[in-house]
Amino acid sequence: MTLILMIFQVVVIMLVAPLFDGMARKLRAKLQSKQGSDFFQTYRDIAKLFRRGRTVPKCGHWVFRAGPVMLFASSAALLAAIPITYSGRADFGAYSDLFVVLYLAAMMRFVFGASSLDSGNPFAATGGGREQMLAIYVEPVMMMCLAVVMMLAGTSNLVEISGLVKSGEIGYHMPAFAVASIAFLWCAYAETGRKPFDLAEAEQELQEGVLGEYSGSDLALTQASLILKQFAMIGLFLAIFEPWNFENPLLSMIVFLLKTGVFYVAAVLIDNFGPRFKVTSSMRKNATYALAIAFVALSLYALGA
Repeated sequence: MTLILMIFQVVVIMLVAPLFDGMARKLRAKLQSKQGSDFFQTYRDIAKLFRRGRTVPKCGHWVFRAGPVMLFASSAALLAAIPITYSGRADFGAYSDLFVVLYLAAMMRFVFGASSLDSGNPFAATGGGREQMLAIYVEPVMMMCLAVVMMLAGTSNLVEISGLVKSGEIGYHMPAFAVASIAFLWCAYAETGRKPFDLAEAEQELQEGVLGEYSGSDLALTQASLILKQFAMIGLFLAIFEPWNFENPLLSMIVFLLKTGVFYVAAVLIDNFGPRFKVTSSMRKNATYALAIAFVALSLYALGA
């Protein structure tokens, strides 16, 4: 039954994720006093790409060819590991685990970087390297936050952690947990690739890495996998720090989408009204603050707070 719920939540999010992306694009255009496309433009973009053929550089190997499928598969698997519709069931605990989530996220990043290098395009390789640089800043903060949560809960099982937070055994009454939630929220935002962690003017050449080399269905699959990754990162934050939801799978899915919508709107507002910095200086500055907050959370746990 849990396997069916996992498939259900992945399929539903795959269907609605382009709508959220379209709504975010529309909202961003409105905030900039532009007309913008309608909510369904992302659906049309993906459908158009699937109708086009694929191109492969002469220097590309199987790594480049298999990259889109591996990215999409790992993002779907990552999303399935988040207990959205099965938060009351621990029978798939071995899969819905923080270590599984971390390994899958690392696999996505590795495939993205390897495909970028294998494309033979120096701009794509630079974009792929930028993705690895992002990991250097974000992953230590994420690791420290998750370590605090795991030590407080005494388990790495996401279903059990959600249950402990809902029952009040661990939660915001614990300073270590509350402080860790702040740093982890920064990680979730940074992983969505929004300003100041992107570089919109050089989207194809630098920010998106290998996306500049893919075309047709390969590009559609890669873009879809990045959107699914955004949902997975938001879902991971919600599953740990805001797990309150219905037991009914359909209702829990609706509530999850509403919560994700709030995150999207907040992210677009930050995206539009926030300052823009150079990627390296921005990451160094923001990551230092986030790392300090995560270290405070770890210290509070060590002190028993």
